[in-house]
Amino acid sequence: MSGSAHHSKEIELKFEVDPQDAARVASHALLRDSLAPPEERDLVSFYFDTSEFALRKARVYLRVRDTGTGYLQTIKWMRSEAEPVQRLEWERQITSPCPELDHAEGTALAPLLAPEVRASLQRLFETVVKRKTFLVASGDSEIEVAIDQGAVVSAERRQPISELELELKRGETKDLFRLARAFAQALPLRLAVKTKAERGYELVEGHPHDVEKAGDIDIKPDMTTADAFRAIALSCLRQVIVNEPAMSRGQAEALHQMRIGLRRLRAAISIFDDVVADEEQEKVKAGLKWITQELGPARDLDVFAADVLKPLRDARPEDETLAAAHREVEKKRAVAYASAASAGRSPRFRNLVIDLVEWIEAGPWSVDDDEVRKELRKRPIAELAEKGLRRLRKRVKKKGAGLRHQSVHERHKLRIRAKRLRYATEFFAGTLTGAKRRAGALSALKDLQDALGELNDMATRHTLIGHGVEHGPASSEEQAAKLLHNAEDAFSRFVDTKAFWKA
Repeated sequence: MSGSAHHSKEIELKFEVDPQDAARVASHALLRDSLAPPEERDLVSFYFDTSEFALRKARVYLRVRDTGTGYLQTIKWMRSEAEPVQRLEWERQITSPCPELDHAEGTALAPLLAPEVRASLQRLFETVVKRKTFLVASGDSEIEVAIDQGAVVSAERRQPISELELELKRGETKDLFRLARAFAQALPLRLAVKTKAERGYELVEGHPHDVEKAGDIDIKPDMTTADAFRAIALSCLRQVIVNEPAMSRGQAEALHQMRIGLRRLRAAISIFDDVVADEEQEKVKAGLKWITQELGPARDLDVFAADVLKPLRDARPEDETLAAAHREVEKKRAVAYASAASAGRSPRFRNLVIDLVEWIEAGPWSVDDDEVRKELRKRPIAELAEKGLRRLRKRVKKKGAGLRHQSVHERHKLRIRAKRLRYATEFFAGTLTGAKRRAGALSALKDLQDALGELNDMATRHTLIGHGVEHGPASSEEQAAKLLHNAEDAFSRFVDTKAFWKA
């Protein structure tokens, strides 16, 4: 390895483990028949970047690890922020704890090494970990199991690390997931999508990123359709997983972002249906629908409290009826959030996440021998993107005709279709040309979605609290008329905007 950087693709799963459960992992029956004697090592890893985070912005991470017997330089590249299973990495033995940048040739780091970047690289943080590793058999595969206990450290700040990592050394991805499920049956494991490096950057910045919005996804036109689906779906799933802890602590914005991640993932499955339809898809969709419904009541009450009760209370702070309504809503919110947290922390949700990652990465759809499906998986994504966007745009235009005279249910279906088209447009922002028209279409779709959403909220608010409370300074009829006008205006702007992918 000393002559050149060793390039490989990691296939791994990482789980957060409560520190008090770490000993239970090490003594688990699955590890008693290790193929090699267990090893214990103290690992100190140094992470380097500029003060402006030039490497992280390119999703490149530079690490030098003191293994106790030497130094190992590792360069990792994440295709997107949502890569819980696969990452590209380049490793090389070096002679000191400082990076040897002359050896970055041929890696993802090389294009970033402008003279100013080279000159300003510095050690930002480090991880200090006691690692115990086992090599076990799962099916016909060999998997390294690592238990990490320690901390990430930056200046005076520290954050504990307690992780279980499964890395496929030889064999099939399905065996990696089989072993993960076996561990998950015995211990409350939570899939970790944030790397040690990401947690280190949060420590440098001085605060954890508890709430995370949808990340950018760079889907190149020549990417295969299968790889594009994986990148999009994993980005959506990351948004769900990262926001769950803060949601379970009662943070309204985290719950909102978790629901957006779920909706985006369901939209992605629908958009790629010709490619990913298989015998497991209905089970996957049922699981997503279940957790979405579990979060729904809390979100409805958040919206009601913010959009209805707060303006009324601000306008009439002495109104005892409103004060009583506020207390009643807060009681209902507490119950709804407790129920949502219970679902998020449940074995059903933890298993659903493992199922989703396996299906996205290696589901039956990805190995189907049907010639048509195989050809679809290999086809450049630009072809499917344009076809899918055209189909969705046609449906929105058709369903939006006669908007003023539609029923609540019809407008709700139009909103779902507009939302799906909006997500697809965002997914393929880097795939097809026409940035200016794309921005116009996204603006119109967002306004249409918002107006229709508020109309739908108005139609269902009476189920949340007694009649009469929702009426404010403007009557509900006046508000509905204004929202309907906004929806019609947004729909007209959408229709008038030429499809952005057309020349």
